[in-house]
Amino acid sequence: MDNLLRNISRRKIEEALTNLSVGFGAPLLILDTQGKVLMSAGSNCRDRKSFNSSACRGGKLVCSEPLYFKEKKVGMLEMGLESANGAEIAPGIARSLESFLGLEGEIENLSSEIVRVYDELSLIQKISGMLGNEMNSERICQLVLEEADKILSVTTLFIMLLDVERQELFTRFAIGRDEESILGYRVPNTEGLIGHVFRQREPVTVCDIAIDGRLTLPFPAKSVLCVPLIADTKPVGMLIATDKLSGEEFWSQELQLMGIFASEVSSALQKANLYEDINKLFLSTVEALATAIDAKDPYTYGHSRRVAELSVAISNELGMPKDRVKKLELASLLHDIGKIGTPESILRKPGVLQPEEYEKIKEHPAKGAEILSMIAEFKEIVTWIRYHHEWYDGKGYPDGISAEQIPIEARILAVADSYDAMTSDRPYRKGMPSDTVLNIMEQFSRSQFDPVILEAFERCLAQGKVA
Repeated sequence: MDNLLRNISRRKIEEALTNLSVGFGAPLLILDTQGKVLMSAGSNCRDRKSFNSSACRGGKLVCSEPLYFKEKKVGMLEMGLESANGAEIAPGIARSLESFLGLEGEIENLSSEIVRVYDELSLIQKISGMLGNEMNSERICQLVLEEADKILSVTTLFIMLLDVERQELFTRFAIGRDEESILGYRVPNTEGLIGHVFRQREPVTVCDIAIDGRLTLPFPAKSVLCVPLIADTKPVGMLIATDKLSGEEFWSQELQLMGIFASEVSSALQKANLYEDINKLFLSTVEALATAIDAKDPYTYGHSRRVAELSVAISNELGMPKDRVKKLELASLLHDIGKIGTPESILRKPGVLQPEEYEKIKEHPAKGAEILSMIAEFKEIVTWIRYHHEWYDGKGYPDGISAEQIPIEARILAVADSYDAMTSDRPYRKGMPSDTVLNIMEQFSRSQFDPVILEAFERCLAQGKVA
């Protein structure tokens, strides 16, 4: 009874009890199943013993009637009646109170359900807002697990994704007590508990892993909750939680929350994978374009790809963010796109260029920037391409800017482009050895090249990160 009263407003029950007491002219007591007085009306009696005394109940007779809620006895209703003949009203009072309790209980249940749905919608909105336009699958896993860890209170949470080639599920990201143990964990997608959940596409809770016998984890755990990740009706992975911190079993609340997290991560990963596929296609198109540019001059074939590899190595050595590195790779592949407008007779000339021919060559950074400026996706890399022949001391072209005025990406491109140009064969000379080229470039440190970037490049060469 006291559990029931915790879920229903005590004030409302007291009001109902008072109204019944006044209406029937009888003092009333509600007792729990152990006989403890929970509340009273129409009497100053505060316990059952005093209520049973004649003085306390005004000489009235005591009549008891059991109280039921959903066919289960939850307590007793005791009434002080004028005479034994009044006992016939006792069941009516009890049933009236039961009806009230039932109605209020349903209202409370409905209110609780509304609150639960609201909380779930709020959680979905929060996760969706948090993921936003996040397109990195690893970052998506991290964000979702960190948020889930705050709410679920479990020892370990991890996400497993499908390795299509090997037909295995592998741990992509983990958080909690056993995250180090679970990283690298792989299981066939057709075996054991995980394979069962993956195939059936239905969540499963196991209270005792040892007794169930279908799951072997690389760390000790008693209970587990597995929820499949579904994208376009196809299973793509698994969200798994082990052992509640309280030591209790997993219940429907955890299952509902895990379902929300699984749905959000599935949707976000699907979007991220699509974005990655589009990026790969885009990069392949850019590489094809770069190859076409290099093909104008047989001696520069592969130059753009080599410059891209050198630029990526330098930017990683400098600790640049991954998204900037990817954009720099793109810029490197396209840095000579302006040569599309340069006559092949100049590009392939075996001898020394005439001044007017060299001026034509010098137009390619500005022309390349002009070509790419018409494509919204290339907006940020346009300046890097325009300035990749600027000198650190301001004596370069096309605009004669210097030092920090030149974007760091363009300064990286300048080092990578010059190194590959000097080590590669040209119509008028053979490619020079790496050591010779480095000696030349060091002589131009602080004049043509940013010294910090040149030093980073030399470290890459010394560590074998580039050839």
